[in-house]
Amino acid sequence: MPFKFNVINGSPSFVDNEYEIVDKDLLAQFVGEMLLGHHHHILRIIRSLSTTFPVQKNDSIDQIIAKIRSTSASKRDGWLFQMISWIVLAKSKSAVPFFSNYPHFAPAQHGIDGLAITLNSDDTIENIIITEDKCTANPRNKIVTQVFPEFKEFEKGAKDNALVGIISSLIGGLNAGEILEKVQNDIFENKFRLYRIGITRNADHNPLEGRISLFLNYDKSVEGDSSVRRSASSIHIEDMRVWMNDFANKVITYLESKKS
Repeated sequence: MPFKFNVINGSPSFVDNEYEIVDKDLLAQFVGEMLLGHHHHILRIIRSLSTTFPVQKNDSIDQIIAKIRSTSASKRDGWLFQMISWIVLAKSKSAVPFFSNYPHFAPAQHGIDGLAITLNSDDTIENIIITEDKCTANPRNKIVTQVFPEFKEFEKGAKDNALVGIISSLIGGLNAGEILEKVQNDIFENKFRLYRIGITRNADHNPLEGRISLFLNYDKSVEGDSSVRRSASSIHIEDMRVWMNDFANKVITYLESKKS
């Protein structure tokens, strides 16, 4: 796997499942496949159920490459970061029944950044995981002005209809009728909802004190006496734009290598 994980415990406010990228080339392959729509296949690779990548038509590969090259750096980086964040979450949940929506199909697409569910052995809901992903040089500002307000909307029930629709779609390939009967009421229960901030952090946020300042007042947006419902998945990348530009080029190189 391309990651190394570490848990930073900011209880009772939050827990940050921070990660480090240890194999940039492998991650570029995974993200390239994600951009081509192969998220289910990447999940199989993460679960050690497959070791090969699907074949793709040259035209569709060229379309993705053109989209990467034509998109502004900030929007491109946000798009690629969503793919990275999805892979990180999938890896962290690889041992449990995990079903997740696909990240946005295009840069700067509106909607829920990430939504996943985990099920118990009896097909009842274990957790609904709601993710907001931000690739930014100003993480604290993004959290305060965009992430916390979004989480508050979910807590108030303002986006329940979207949750029902997406979750119904996620479990559609299973015994959907039976499972929906079990979970339909739980979808509306806040206690099953876990929130996750996927974000690039600055160097001054690396120590615990810095992490506490980064996620300050998380507990004011998402209720709960413990940090269970308030998670993060952060990474520090030195010279982020330079790193992301190199990463985008690695993704393009990989996509080019898939062409026949």
